[in-house]
Amino acid sequence: MTTTTIHVPLVAEEVDLGNPLRNTTHAQPGGFEHQAGKIDHLDARWFVVSPYPEPEHMLDLQSIDTPNRLLALALTTLAPATKEYATTTYQDAINWSDVMTRLKSLVREQGYTWTSQEFYVVDFRSKLMEDIDSELLFKLDKFSHVEATQSGGLLKYWYGTPDGNRRNLATCVWRNKNDAIKGGTGPWHQQARAIIPRMYEHIDVRGVRLIIEDDVASWTFAPY
Repeated sequence: MTTTTIHVPLVAEEVDLGNPLRNTTHAQPGGFEHQAGKIDHLDARWFVVSPYPEPEHMLDLQSIDTPNRLLALALTTLAPATKEYATTTYQDAINWSDVMTRLKSLVREQGYTWTSQEFYVVDFRSKLMEDIDSELLFKLDKFSHVEATQSGGLLKYWYGTPDGNRRNLATCVWRNKNDAIKGGTGPWHQQARAIIPRMYEHIDVRGVRLIIEDDVASWTFAPY
């Protein structure tokens, strides 16, 4: 498990955990309210998987295999399970039971035999400094998301709204860790990392294995 709790930019091996600025927006879309995809039928191609609905942010469903496509579709139901998501354990902060119920339904609709699959998940916690440049952070977040989307394998990105103590949760679901590493190497990510010391009091970034067992009968989270 990778953890970062200091005022320095994440090193390359930690960039795969997602853009550390993606959870800094205060009043942008994607807060506590559920952000569903625009489409959820199995023959769709371009799919909204983040707070950003523009074409350059969409996932190409035809670029991924069936298990990843079905999970991406199921992740439209991802939402906080509690208003205290910024400080609740990751498993309890997100409505994973609803996501898996949706995944089971999609598996049945498709007539697909689901075998055990592993995915790479980011649990990103932060506490912002006071009086930050939110517009700059949002800009860096949005352009970094384009980079991550273009690199491939990003199935879901969600961030919350900072609580009264400026704490927040953001999460990404990736096809695998290698995709996540590749997605965090572009110039916008470099700019985002460079301003971390000026924006955060605290960050805690963890890479997590999401293992979904045969027939979506159960799922587990484990440190990567």
